[in-house]
Amino acid sequence: RSPRLRANIDFPSTAPHGPCAFVCAGKLRGTQSLQSGPMDEGEELVYDDPGQEVATAGSGFVVALADVLTHLASLSAARQQRVTKFHSVRPPQLPIRDYLIRIAKYFQCSRECFVLCLVYIDRIVKLHPDFTICSLNIHRLLVTSVMLAVKFFDDVYYSNAYYAKVGGVRTREVNVLEGQFLQLIDWRLHVTPQEFDQYRSHVCTAAAGGVSGPEPLMSPPQMKDDTEGEDLAMAVC
Repeated sequence: RSPRLRANIDFPSTAPHGPCAFVCAGKLRGTQSLQSGPMDEGEELVYDDPGQEVATAGSGFVVALADVLTHLASLSAARQQRVTKFHSVRPPQLPIRDYLIRIAKYFQCSRECFVLCLVYIDRIVKLHPDFTICSLNIHRLLVTSVMLAVKFFDDVYYSNAYYAKVGGVRTREVNVLEGQFLQLIDWRLHVTPQEFDQYRSHVCTAAAGGVSGPEPLMSPPQMKDDTEGEDLAMAVC
């Protein structure tokens, strides 16, 4: 799906501790490339959409974003921070990259949702300077922000109960996190094409290499077993 986001919102200025500030610095190296090469068999088709205003997210965007956020969270390890509903008692055992890949696999959403998720998280940092992204809150921030991006941007989305199981948290908690996240970004889900393209290109600048992602499905894939979501919940809580 082409990103046709038309709200007239200025691209937020960079902040010392925000995701955009780090990505703009282009300090990440050795991650996967987002530049698209020749289309391989089974790769997602790009249609000649006259309404498309910006380039779509590349097939390696999820991995590159995960590496950016992993590095960003590590920079906040020693910084004093305000505890929020997104914080866990201890850092989850599941690495950020594996967690985001899991979300991409089971959410089966467009890759553009992961660009929006970065915009949303950065908006929290801009609006709330005392909010620090770290290893204790990044997992819940990701599952909530991607879920909101899917509901806002994609044509097909699933229930909060399904997203909660994928993310390893309880449905009731996901409902609370969703409301809290919306309040933190002042209910601003719209993203301009210019804003979208700048966040996407900033992650591209911070990455190098190249991979191809899986073809999206139109129905929620089945978990391997009924305990998988529960085991992950123990890791994220």
